[in-house]
Amino acid sequence: MVESLRRAFAQLPDPVLRRALVGSVLGACLATVLAVVLSWWLVASFGMFGNGIADTVAAAGGAVLVLIGALIFFPSTVMVVAGFFLDSVADAVEARYWPNVAPPRRRGLREVMVAGVSLLAISLTMNLILLPVYAFALLIPGLGLVLFYCLNGYLFGREFFDAVATRSLEPADARAVRRRYRGRILLAGVIITVLTTVPVLNLAAPILATAFMTNLFRGLDISARTE
Repeated sequence: MVESLRRAFAQLPDPVLRRALVGSVLGACLATVLAVVLSWWLVASFGMFGNGIADTVAAAGGAVLVLIGALIFFPSTVMVVAGFFLDSVADAVEARYWPNVAPPRRRGLREVMVAGVSLLAISLTMNLILLPVYAFALLIPGLGLVLFYCLNGYLFGREFFDAVATRSLEPADARAVRRRYRGRILLAGVIITVLTTVPVLNLAAPILATAFMTNLFRGLDISARTE
């Protein structure tokens, strides 16, 4: 576990990982700009007040609100965009540390998009559902933090492991391996969650998570694929 994480950080200067990091951040910035411009255009076009000045102010206010929301969820947007670079990052990790593994299968654009949006949607939905639980947990110091890291650790561990494992295994086999090593994968997910909560570092979190999980997966004994 520690060695897998160390390798991920050690490989971050790799040109492939650097390009993936820059591409993820730039892609998230572009998505943010498009969201703000689109919200401005929609509100301005709708003309809810029928007055030029009022409609302009409303459009500007809506754009600002969208911008604030986009900035709050910017790391999550980076996470989604980074999904498009998962294969190249995993390839670079395997070429450096696991040169003898069989060539992986390639994921299609639809599969990449579904996986990224699914991870974001599940994470946001589960955390919103558990908001009352988080609020109650505030009465017990530290409990809310534990719940947050455990829930998101499970989600991130599961999604990143499946994304990496299904490059080499059939989905059913990947699920069987995940069940077999559920404790280790949960811990890996918690570590990934910690990375996503550290300012600045959270921008590199999806790239580090992919490299980390690739090393972790390749180090597992996957000869017994069923329970």
